[in-house]
This record gives sequence, C-alpha cells and structure tokens, in this order.
Amino acid sequence: MKLVQLLAKLKSIKMYSSPFLKKEEFPEIKEENKGKFTAWVKKNMPGKSTCAAANAVMKSKDKYSASVVKMANYAKNFGCKRK
Repeated sequence: MKLVQLLAKLKSIKMYSSPFLKKEEFPEIKEENKGKFTAWVKKNMPGKSTCAAANAVMKSKDKYSASVVKMANYAKNFGCKRK
C-alpha cells in the first residue's frame, strides 16, 4: 500500500469522538484574561515557570483562591504539553 493511500485511510478512521471537544467549542480565553496567570506567577512565585507553578497550585488547591486554581487548571490542560 502506498504511503498516500495509507494516510488517506488513516484520516478516514474515526478513532475517538467526544461532544465536549468540538473544535467550535474550544474553551478560549477572553482577551481581558490573557496573561493573568503568568502575571500572577511572576508576582507570587518568582523564579518558577508557568507550568511548574500550575503544577504546584494543582497539588495544593486549598492554599489558593478558586480563580487561581481555575487559571492553573487551564494552563496545565492546554498550555503545558510535554513533548
């Protein structure tokens, strides 16, 4: 089977579909909220990267406000991808 045919076949296979992850419903950040967590990290956890701070916040949620936990969760889920 040629590579082109194989790629076409793989594209046609639907491996996983979730109604929560539709492209048009991606949880975008509002313009006024962009950079809030990064600014919070620079102020409250100097020297830590945003992803390291998000991990630290998610490990001890009781220490932080609900809004910081939500921002950390978003950062961890959508911004901190391991390669």
